[in-house]
Amino acid sequence: MKKFILSFVLFWAFATYADELQGVRATVELVTGAKQTAQFLGIQNDTVSLGGSIKGQFTIVRIPANRFKSITDEQGADLLHAASSNQNVDSVRTDSIPADTTISDTIARDATLQDTTDANAAPILTYLDSVEGKHIYIPLERRSSDSALAEQLDNLMTKLIKESGTPVTVARPDAFMSCPDIACIRDSLSAHKAASAYTGRITAARTPDSLAVQASLFVFDDSTVKGAKTSVQMNLSAIRSLSDAMANNKLQDFIKALQGEKVSSSKPTVSGKSYIHIETDPEGANIVIHGKEDICKSPCTFATADTGKIVLYAYWNVNRQLWSTKSAVKPIPGDTTKLSLKLKKAKPELRITTIPSGAEIYAGSSPITPKSEPIGYSPNKFTIFEPGLSTVQIRKVGYRDTLVTVFASPTEITDIDIPLTPITNLQEQIVQDEWESIRKRHRLGKTLMGTSIAPLLLGALFTYLASLDYDDADAVKNELGRPASGGKNYQKKIEENRDLVDKGDRKMIIGGSLIGAGAILLGVGFILNF
Repeated sequence: MKKFILSFVLFWAFATYADELQGVRATVELVTGAKQTAQFLGIQNDTVSLGGSIKGQFTIVRIPANRFKSITDEQGADLLHAASSNQNVDSVRTDSIPADTTISDTIARDATLQDTTDANAAPILTYLDSVEGKHIYIPLERRSSDSALAEQLDNLMTKLIKESGTPVTVARPDAFMSCPDIACIRDSLSAHKAASAYTGRITAARTPDSLAVQASLFVFDDSTVKGAKTSVQMNLSAIRSLSDAMANNKLQDFIKALQGEKVSSSKPTVSGKSYIHIETDPEGANIVIHGKEDICKSPCTFATADTGKIVLYAYWNVNRQLWSTKSAVKPIPGDTTKLSLKLKKAKPELRITTIPSGAEIYAGSSPITPKSEPIGYSPNKFTIFEPGLSTVQIRKVGYRDTLVTVFASPTEITDIDIPLTPITNLQEQIVQDEWESIRKRHRLGKTLMGTSIAPLLLGALFTYLASLDYDDADAVKNELGRPASGGKNYQKKIEENRDLVDKGDRKMIIGGSLIGAGAILLGVGFILNF
């Protein structure tokens, strides 16, 4: 559809600017419904030839016949079908074509140049016909993965070039279909007397995570075909390319340097941030900077404003086994530094010492209550399974509570010495004493509740044994109810029944006593604890 419209625009221009007729004046109608007057030169090999004069030069445009709905002369005769029905006759009027005629195939030459002042503007320049005296911007060459970035940079760069006072015109990508490379495009623009040409490309920089934007400005004049050349380059992070280009007027300085202006050295030439890309073996390791929280899991990339050496750790915890490694890296300002780390087994520890010793050690930063239980007493050491920042609290009677945040290294032993501050304020001492009294009561309550378990279990056992004796006594009693002579065996059964009942009574008394004692201990302990 687009090619039909562009073709129609071309031969409309021929008909409009023709100085003299070289063919039959005809009205042509495309299959799209568009109509226009042009000079019909004939049909050859199912291709319609139309002609006209542009800038004093007669030009022929060839369009496939199937793109036309009709071609009629001024008397209404059907030229399209009449000419195409004669297969053995060359219907193109070559006898009337001047020697300086230019023949153009609209299939290959429907490309246009478009001014980017209005993104919705219709094409206004045919290929290379109206570039004389103009400043042409050729979009950046790019890899397919950089297409979105290239389009954004193209828009920003052309805007900045226009703001600098240069009325640049952007050449559409299909405007140079006959040229295989930038050198051909440059030479074509120079031959058609363009004022200048901006070209450039996006490529990989020092690492795959960095991009290099290269640009060149060719200024054409009569003294040379290729013109004067200015080339500049800037590196961008592949992670935040656009924001990196906009930071600190980086892109604006890039355009100024491209146009030959001197950029003040006082302005930063690179982004204030650097980037570090980390890969580990195995993957999925936690990445942490010494003294800070975990950043990400490998493979990952993060930004940093640090300019000095950074100590990095990578660790991986599986089945209570820690794999880790340590490395130091110095970021490259405005660029991405790549780091590959291999993990190995490690057994790091956290060793806590207090002055004085014997202090209780609590994990976490939650407030310590009388019911809290310490994880140990100083001095002590703990195996580390979750490295990084962690918080411990230290408590000792007569000293103020101390909260410490410590970075536990995933690769080595971390020693921490904590001096305790004695309590000198009477009110603080009273509060601590009351707290200790409450804790002792809670601990006593827990002890009693724990102690009650044994008598309760024993009492239940004796009660169960008593029930067994009662069951056996009932079985003997049932046997005594049968008719018998009252001999020795009968008397023996009576004695057995009596003994079973006595044993059951004794066991029931013991069991009941134990259950009662356990219940009392449980009740008292519950009251003290809660």
